[in-house]
Amino acid sequence: AKAYADVIKQAAQKENIKLILLSSTTDSIYLSSLVAVALEAGYASNVVGLPISTSPFQVKRNAFSNKAFNITEIDTDVKVLGLAKNSYGIVETTSTLTEEDFNPTIGNNDFGVKVESVEKVSGKVSIADADIVVSAGRGLKGPENWAMIEELASVLGAATACSKPVSDLGWRPHGEHVGQTGKPVATNLYIAIGISGAIQHIAGINSSKVKVVINSDPEAPFFKVADYGIVGDAFEIVPKLIEKFKAFKAHN
Repeated sequence: AKAYADVIKQAAQKENIKLILLSSTTDSIYLSSLVAVALEAGYASNVVGLPISTSPFQVKRNAFSNKAFNITEIDTDVKVLGLAKNSYGIVETTSTLTEEDFNPTIGNNDFGVKVESVEKVSGKVSIADADIVVSAGRGLKGPENWAMIEELASVLGAATACSKPVSDLGWRPHGEHVGQTGKPVATNLYIAIGISGAIQHIAGINSSKVKVVINSDPEAPFFKVADYGIVGDAFEIVPKLIEKFKAFKAHN
């Protein structure tokens, strides 16, 4: 990360750049702080409003695990901003770019750790790094029925998650609890299976781009905020989804 930060610093100084935009992933938050220190810049993470004002320079940020917003003012000459995931859509532009060769100087001091070997470790995708999250609630009726959730997540390359009641009952690890009182989720696809949709849960996952809900109760509150909804028995629907996704992957 120090090497990347040094490259960004050199590029910013070469072009006299005053505003540097990065994401707010786990890795980028670490990188952004290094860049800010290297450039003696002000830094704000989880930015959702860019900028609200330029004089003074103010940005809107997520705060308290996405439970609130705050306005942060940066008064340094150079500014580093970390954009919150899914805060901004993709917009087509007619602008053209000109490529320019850039050869930064990287020294041994930029590498604090030497990698001796790399071993591939198989494991679950973390909620923080996942593009897709498959989450389930008490509609699954017990921890013994979670195998199909894990299989669906595996087929999709997704992380598994759960509602607060499931975590409280000890059906799933507390680290999988998502929502306002658990881990906030801002993934590209959030699949909620057997979750009715308590307001705290919805508030914690509402930044996700696409929300798919599977529930046997057509009056479940989650359907009101879903992009796609399937009314039916999860024990019938999920195995069919797994079968279809496996077939799709086999031919693509």
